[in-house]
This record gives sequence, C-alpha cells and structure tokens, in this order.
Amino acid sequence: MRITNAQINAIMNSSLGHNAAATGKLMQQMATGKRIIVPSDDPIASVRLLRIAREEASLNQYQHNIDSLKGRLSAAETNLQAGSDTLLEMRDLLLWAANRGANSDDDLGSMASELDTLKETFVSYLNVRDEEGRYYFSGTKTDQRAVTLAAGAYTLTGNDKPREVAVANGVLIKDNVTATDVLAGAPGFLNQLNVLVDLMLNNPASITTHIGDAIGSLDKVLASLSGQITELGGRQNTLSLLKDSQADVSLVNQKIEGELSSLDYAEASLDLSNYQVALQATQKSYLKLHSLNLFDLM
Repeated sequence: MRITNAQINAIMNSSLGHNAAATGKLMQQMATGKRIIVPSDDPIASVRLLRIAREEASLNQYQHNIDSLKGRLSAAETNLQAGSDTLLEMRDLLLWAANRGANSDDDLGSMASELDTLKETFVSYLNVRDEEGRYYFSGTKTDQRAVTLAAGAYTLTGNDKPREVAVANGVLIKDNVTATDVLAGAPGFLNQLNVLVDLMLNNPASITTHIGDAIGSLDKVLASLSGQITELGGRQNTLSLLKDSQADVSLVNQKIEGELSSLDYAEASLDLSNYQVALQATQKSYLKLHSLNLFDLM
C-alpha cells in the first residue's frame, strides 16, 4: 500500500504532538509536585482526595469549635470557682454571726455590711460577660443579665436552656451553665441574704433562725455550684480527647493525600527522559523521511 506524503506528515505530527503534550504535562507535574493535575489523570484517586478534603474541612471546623468552646468553658469555670470561694467566705461569716452571745450589735452591723458586699460579688460572677458582651450564665438569653435585683428582690432574668456546639460528627457539647443550675433552681438564697442583712442591721435579736436557714440554703447552692464546676471539667476533658483524636485522623488523611497526589520524582524523571528520547527520535525520523526523494535512489 502506498503511503502518501500527507499521511506521513499526519502520522509524524500526531506523534510529535503526543510526545510534546506528554512532556509538557510531566514537566508541569514536576513543577507542582502533584501527580494529579486534573481529575481525569486518576478518577478514583481524585474522588478519594475530594472526600479527604471534605473531611479535613469538617475537622478544621470542629477544631475551631473545640478551641472556642474550651475557652468559654474555662472562663465559666474560673468564675464559678471564684463564686464558690465567695460562698465559703459567706459561710464562715454566717457561722461567726450565729454565735450571738459573742457579738455585739455593732459587730453584727459590720458583718452585715461585709455579707452584703460578698453577696453582690457573688452576683457579679453570675452576671459576668465574655469579650463579645454575652452573658455566660443566662442560658440562651445571652443579651440579658442572669440575675437582676428589682424592688429589693432578686429574679432570674435569663433562662435555663442549654447552648450546644458541634465538636465532632454527631457530637454536641453543652457550652454553658445557667444561673438556674448554680442557684439550685431559684434565687431564694440571695433573697434570704437580703432579709438577713436587713435584720442584722435593724433587728439583730431575731436573726438566729434566719441564719440557720441561710446556711442551709448556702450549702445547697454550694453543692450545686461544685457539681457544675465538676461537670465543666469533664466537658473540657472530653474536648481535649476529641481534639487529640481529630488531630490523629488529620495526620492519617494528610499521609493518604500525599500518597495519592504526590509525584514520584524518580519515576517522573525516567518518564521525562523516555519522552524526550522518543520526541528526538520522531523529529529525526520526520526530517529523514521529509528529505527523501526518488532521485536519491537513482
């Protein structure tokens, strides 16, 4: 069968184009260090890489959530611990005041002033806000104080609803403690203190029963508060474990991603050499065939 010059040119051009394209792509891979430039280079690996990228995006978001949540829980724990210390000071003062025979009316007046200051300090811990101005212990009503004093009585102006944050696939962690939790359901203890302070200042002879009731309520609040501190510590431990676990998963993902997408430079260098040899051979063959004519054979 006779092969025309046009056919020879087409074959040679196709071969040159193929080798040049393969060489160019290989050089691009070597420049980027990536084996897969477009999904069609390895469809199966590309799908796996896409899944890994999605998982890494989720892990990064979870890690961010964990870091933010740990900061809020730590701040809440610090304020509750300070509140616990304040309650213990109140308790010591109430026990001292209960020893009626050893205290003059002036002594009780001084104790009343100190007790009132400690009460206000304790309330200030319940009404603490974060750097964005949101109240820690107001439940989902983060724009309202947790506890408010109005007309001489304390009321809970937040709510007891939890706020939750996603920290892993299908895992939600409560990110708050409410004043309702701390005060064992109601602000009665604070109102008892209000009444007691007034009696210590104005009617000290009638305080004995009220002090006993106040100590009982204080102990109940202190137990509730201590339980919340313990729970906060447990949540932070859980977050630390999740963070470490997710970091391990991320390392595995990075290893798999590297294995799927990274270029083997030794193999790539060999392939590049082969393409260049083939390209040179094609070019020489093309020039040789192009220069042939019948007069050379006569």
